[in-house]
Amino acid sequence: RIPVVDSADIVVVGGGPAGFAASVAAARQGMDVIMLERGYFLGGLFTGCDVTLLNDMYTPTHEGRVQAVFGICDELCRKLSGHDMLTWVGTPPNVDTEATKYFMEEMCCEAGVRILYGAHASEISMSGDRIEAVFVETKSGRVAIRTRLVIDCSGDGDVLAWAGEDFNEYKYDISAMYRIGNIRNRNKGYATPNEGVYTQHLGAGIKDVDGLDVYVATKAQLELRRRMWENTLQTRNKEGNEGAYLLSTPSVVGVRVTRVLNSVMNVTTEGAATGKSYDDVIGFTGSDSTLNWNGTRISRKDRKMWQVPYRSLVPKTVSNLLVAGRCFGYEQNLRYDAREVGTCLMTGEAAGFAAAQAVSMRQGCRDIDVRQLQKTLRQNNVKLDW
Repeated sequence: RIPVVDSADIVVVGGGPAGFAASVAAARQGMDVIMLERGYFLGGLFTGCDVTLLNDMYTPTHEGRVQAVFGICDELCRKLSGHDMLTWVGTPPNVDTEATKYFMEEMCCEAGVRILYGAHASEISMSGDRIEAVFVETKSGRVAIRTRLVIDCSGDGDVLAWAGEDFNEYKYDISAMYRIGNIRNRNKGYATPNEGVYTQHLGAGIKDVDGLDVYVATKAQLELRRRMWENTLQTRNKEGNEGAYLLSTPSVVGVRVTRVLNSVMNVTTEGAATGKSYDDVIGFTGSDSTLNWNGTRISRKDRKMWQVPYRSLVPKTVSNLLVAGRCFGYEQNLRYDAREVGTCLMTGEAAGFAAAQAVSMRQGCRDIDVRQLQKTLRQNNVKLDW
């Protein structure tokens, strides 16, 4: 009784950083790609929660910053920089969120990605170990889209959970970033590419809660909005900032981590702490947080950038599903770096190229030639070597 309204080679669930990069990468390989996004903009928390800092694209060292993520992430930054919509705040670049939304859409449209806004994926239909269709709630009603492969970039691991894949569920802080305008006296926060505009961060926010609980998320949003307003009033009390105003607040709740895939091989704390190399590496991510491992506290500047293996994007059971973004497979200690924007863009791009390869070769995601995938990644300016 549910109408099948469309079909595609690849359906990407979620239009955040991972979904954006996955869609562009797959479409550039000649795939017919439909991206499902429940909102009406791309970028997820990156643009919708004013997370203007592109963390983990670079890793901090005692000598300065070193770039870890290239590819589509680097391409997006170059577009922003060319229009003076990117500046630097310490290690990471800081971007204008509205310009980022625009250039993400432009890159998708140029690649031939079919974006569906207001499309909330709600369930899947399976045959054996394969996903056949994705059910989507829309203003037109519930519809179905047939597909040959799905990339779960939902952030919360919705598709992998519906498919019955094993996952870990991590509680974490819900917080928010927001922008204050008309700052004349240097403000505590991060300067943006726009004069007089600063990004503010509420830090831990609401600590260690379940981001999948709608009541918890709603309560957190109400509390965080109150704090944003009160902090803005305090800023206005600073001499020179009397005309400051609350420019923007998050349009999405700042949920950091919920479900995380128990993949073919999860990235371990040891692997990230020691700079372990993988034969199936699909990219690097920066190290922008302190890491506790083996009884030792390793500062962000003493850590190495770390490799992500293809196997951490691959489920154990479903043959035509890949997972990218903050819900790919990693241990709990890596929650900070694994869910940052740079990491999401990198894992998304790798998933997009891998999905295109699997579809074109009529193979399951676990069966593709990883060496061919790595060749494609290198051809597209993705860093795979130390």
